[in-house]
Amino acid sequence: MNSLYPLWIEKLVFLGLVAAAIYGGIMLQDYVSGLPLWLTRICVLPIAILVLTEVIGRTIQSIYSK
Repeated sequence: MNSLYPLWIEKLVFLGLVAAAIYGGIMLQDYVSGLPLWLTRICVLPIAILVLTEVIGRTIQSIYSK
């Protein structure tokens, strides 16, 4: 096992989550409209991306630090 931390995996996960959030934001307009849609796009989706990236990054780090 390589002892270097695979930062490229975390970057790919981040880009995938950004793409999923953009797609989710577009798909939300079929179900939600007005202020809740904008709050979700501006507040909820970016926070969800950051939290999921952090959780996945820490999981990858714990796997590779063993």
